Amino acid sequence: MDPAPVLVVGAGPVGMVTALALARQGVPCVLVDQTFETSVHPKLDYVNSRSMEFLRQLGIADDVRAAGVAPEHRADVIWSTGLAGEPITTWGLPSVAEQWRHIAEHNDGTQPAEPGQRISQIDLEPVLRAHCRRNPLVDLRCGLRFDSLTQDDGGVTSHLVDVLTDQPVRLRSRYVIGCDGASSQVRRTVGIGEEGFGVPGLPGAFMVHFKSRDLDSLHRHGRFWHYFAFRYVIIAQDEVDTWTAHVNGMDASEFDIPPADPAAFLLDTMRTDVKIDKVLLTSRWRPGFMLADRYRAGRVLLAGDAAHRMFPTGAYGMNTGIGDAVDVAWKIAALVRGFGGPGLLDSYETERRPVGQRNMHTSHRHLGVHLEAGALLRGGAPPDAVAAFLTAERGENEYRGIELGYRYGDSTVVCHEDSPEPPWSPREYTPTTWPGGRPPSVVLDDGEPIYDRFAPSLTLVDFAGDGRADPLLDAAAAQGVPVSHTVVTDTGARQVWERDLVLLRPDHHVAWRGNMVGPDPAAVIRRVRGAR
Repeated sequence: MDPAPVLVVGAGPVGMVTALALARQGVPCVLVDQTFETSVHPKLDYVNSRSMEFLRQLGIADDVRAAGVAPEHRADVIWSTGLAGEPITTWGLPSVAEQWRHIAEHNDGTQPAEPGQRISQIDLEPVLRAHCRRNPLVDLRCGLRFDSLTQDDGGVTSHLVDVLTDQPVRLRSRYVIGCDGASSQVRRTVGIGEEGFGVPGLPGAFMVHFKSRDLDSLHRHGRFWHYFAFRYVIIAQDEVDTWTAHVNGMDASEFDIPPADPAAFLLDTMRTDVKIDKVLLTSRWRPGFMLADRYRAGRVLLAGDAAHRMFPTGAYGMNTGIGDAVDVAWKIAALVRGFGGPGLLDSYETERRPVGQRNMHTSHRHLGVHLEAGALLRGGAPPDAVAAFLTAERGENEYRGIELGYRYGDSTVVCHEDSPEPPWSPREYTPTTWPGGRPPSVVLDDGEPIYDRFAPSLTLVDFAGDGRADPLLDAAAAQGVPVSHTVVTDTGARQVWERDLVLLRPDHHVAWRGNMVGPDPAAVIRRVRGAR
């Protein structure tokens, strides 16, 4: 039986980020997946700015951008009655290059450290897989199917099966992190239930992933990232020749028998003569929303689609999962390395499940805009009225408060304050170092982004530099907690960051802040590390 500190089940994007985040903390893991190859299914097409900040921390943001859509391409969303009809309105969304310029021009903490990045899962997974294979602390084992587990006071025994030989494989670990998708066997094995709901106005869909260089036809109404025509959606995957179309079913049984000729079906649906060079993949799927009842059972924790499932509107699914991955990784690493207390395990669900729930309902809200606009059009509303509705209700892929501004207000491992909390809205990110939230990103006077000062361990950002941080650093050292101390002399950054001393966790979130350390620095460290 192989021993391992951590077993990560599922080598999709969330599982691989979990493994890489553990490795950044110096903790080895075994990462297993029943498949041998990366995904050929375009399940996602956007890594949002918060996730890109995390990938920057892991040293792979540049590789993700190199594999994704080139920075000069905008991300416009066209609403239309169809390629054979007329455009209704366009949501103009900037390119990565435009976002970088905006970040440079607004160095006030309101902007992310990284723009989002358009990239298909087909192109993202090989980047993550290559980094996992190169990392000596990630033991990637493909062709192992998770079957069941048992756990005791000392750890977890996982029962796996070699898919080539059907031979059983047992693996002993201190913790198991289930990143094995919406039909998670890990979740079922530990008996975690789920709550969820379907979408009555959208009973099913048929996906056609295809190649075409017929830009004259596809760009009849302009270049786009997403083209919403109500009966169907087209997604530009690479701005060259790869596209994905989703055709919404009229009833739940429409695609029980898939179209025999997907290309002909798609052309008939679009009522246009787009030249389709090759159909790459087709699939049927039913939309739905799910949230696990719990994110943890003993030494077993869930992340990504194993914990929550969302509709693609807003691109919250995988991006929420990456937030799960970074949160669970630093906490498990702290326990494995010996300075984390039992409260860290409890805090994972307390912090991440409300984020999953909020993002799930926000995705549902965005979907409601689609359904309502379609109902208006079918009901005879003039296109100008539908355009006015869509303009008033725009926000999909623009909700900075959802992406950047979530705060762990009920966390037991954050030192909360009694003063009034800064304002929060789903649309806007308020730059603040309010405990539990993500701190503002600014570029310092010397040209260095403050986020590049953050260490793999906890980081104490010190704007005073006069020794007042020493009691907190001494308390951390006494309890064996690694804390990096960085002194920042930029007065503009100090104003945005609101306090002289700000203690950050490895996931960037503010654990404590103050102008002075206070009478009991040891209590601060005990709380942040989850000691009881």
